[in-house]
Amino acid sequence: MHQFDIAQFEDRVEQLLKDYRQLLSDHRALEAAHETEQQRNREVRERLNGVIERIRALEAEADSA
Repeated sequence: MHQFDIAQFEDRVEQLLKDYRQLLSDHRALEAAHETEQQRNREVRERLNGVIERIRALEAEADSA
């Protein structure tokens, strides 16, 4: 029969907690990076919409001339 080793169990729990904390930290960093990318995408989309509107205005101006 296999004997339960409390010291080995504690070491394993400590390692799992350490790994969990690292994963949590990595996850938070990825969430922050994702939010930054989403913000950049919103800004680019707004700028692109502005360019499209200017093009449409120029086309309308050219059509009316």
